[in-house]
Formats: sequence, structure tokens, C-alpha cells
Amino acid sequence: MDHPYCYLGTDVYRNKENIREKDELEAFERQHSADRLLTLPHNLPTTVDGFREIHRYILQDVYDWAGEYRTVTTGRGAPFCKAEFIDAEMNKRFAAIKADNNLRGLAPEEFAARAAEHSCELNAIHPFLDGNGRTQRAFLEVLAEQAGHRIELARIDPDAWNEAAKVSYYRQDYRPMRDIIAGALV
Repeated sequence: MDHPYCYLGTDVYRNKENIREKDELEAFERQHSADRLLTLPHNLPTTVDGFREIHRYILQDVYDWAGEYRTVTTGRGAPFCKAEFIDAEMNKRFAAIKADNNLRGLAPEEFAARAAEHSCELNAIHPFLDGNGRTQRAFLEVLAEQAGHRIELARIDPDAWNEAAKVSYYRQDYRPMRDIIAGALV
């Protein structure tokens, strides 16, 4: 069955450059999103709209659907949030972040613990077809800065981040993510 986001008969996402080779598209996407991350505004609101804007900003050069919720259910080993529930789950998660006063006024250890829970839960929702991890880490940087903390994303190994996200997804254990975030705070 063909995927609605892919070129017919392939597993390559339709993209603005009409790149049809998966490896070439991945390299193009990584380069352009890395460039965009360098200029990401940090005054974006820590809201659902702000989160979506981060995704749009990062991937705007690559995909027409940048910043839009996925319309298909996807997963890695187990399904992420079903597409029809993404909006409601995102609103719940950002209500929880707001109820946490956007993590303002917390000591670094507390910030790392609360940010880990929110990051892991955003990962479980996985609102976008692609670029969720990059969006979560960029959002974490914005959230930290606005909460009075500084985080260096370069100190976060993306593979370790993904492993911590898996642990939280399958075991509801936020400690590995907390440790990663705490280690990146400066």
C-alpha cells in the first residue's frame, strides 16, 4: 500500500526539491534543518503553536507539511499517538507545561526532571511525520532559556536521546532523559 506522504511506489517523502533517493533526501534534510536550527528564534511561545512553529521553521525548506500534524498513524515497534488524537494530546501536554509555570523558578535538577517528562510525553505523541526529535530538542532549548536555564544541545547525543525516549515510551521511566537534560544544562 502506498504511503500518502511518499512518492508513488517508494518510501521517500515528497519534498520541495523532488529528491527521489532516500539517502540523498536524508542528507538534504539534515543539512537544511541544521542550518535552520542555528537561526531559530528563541522568543517563540512555549505553546502548541510555538512548538508547531519550531517544526515549520526547521523543515520549511524541505517539506510542504512542515509544522503540520501528521495524518497517518506511525510508530517504531509500537504506534505513537493515533493521528486523530494528536491535537487533543498536544493541548493536554501544553496545558501541563503551562500548569508547571513553563518550568520557571525551578532549580536545575527540578527543571531537568520536569523537562524530561514533558519531552518524553511529546515524543510519545510524535505529532509530526518526521523531525520530532529535532523539534523536541529545539523546544527544550527555548523552554530552558525562557525558564532561566541555559542548555547546550551539542552536549546531547541524538542516539542517547532516542534511547532515553524509547525507555520512557516502553517503561514510563523518565530518568534516562532527565540525566541527559541535566548533563546538557550549563
